[in-house]
Amino acid sequence: MTRQAGVALLVGLATMATVAGCGRKTLPRPPALVAPQPVTSVALSERPTGVEIGWDRSTKYADGSRMTDLGGFIVERQSFSTEFHEIARVPITDRGRFRQARRFEHLDEDVTPGMMYHYRVVAFTLDGYYSAPSGAAAITWSPPDTAPTAATPDTQQ
Repeated sequence: MTRQAGVALLVGLATMATVAGCGRKTLPRPPALVAPQPVTSVALSERPTGVEIGWDRSTKYADGSRMTDLGGFIVERQSFSTEFHEIARVPITDRGRFRQARRFEHLDEDVTPGMMYHYRVVAFTLDGYYSAPSGAAAITWSPPDTAPTAATPDTQQ
């Protein structure tokens, strides 16, 4: 055996011993595959005090495997010609529960009647990996008529 072959064999054995001895039992995955899949369903509803944004829980990583470390969601809004910006973070608080929430909601009360708003949601893991944004959903907020009704005259004398 040549000296180079012997060194290569020792390096290979040392690498195998290091990999076999560590706590990781699977090969590391690239960051692009451990990010959550994008949220697919964003629904908007008018409420008397604002716009309610609802979406389904992300359950899989980008590579299609089951997600176990969902950290929460970022709700983003755009109005006029502004860029999307974060308006809320919705943390996941049901880790370890037998029954986990399937649907999430956020009420945006910082809205103006007659304005059009676009919303999207981004999922993130506990390790800080972020999904691509969901498709944008649009709504023009028109609160129900809240004008006071005419007062009836007092019938008592």
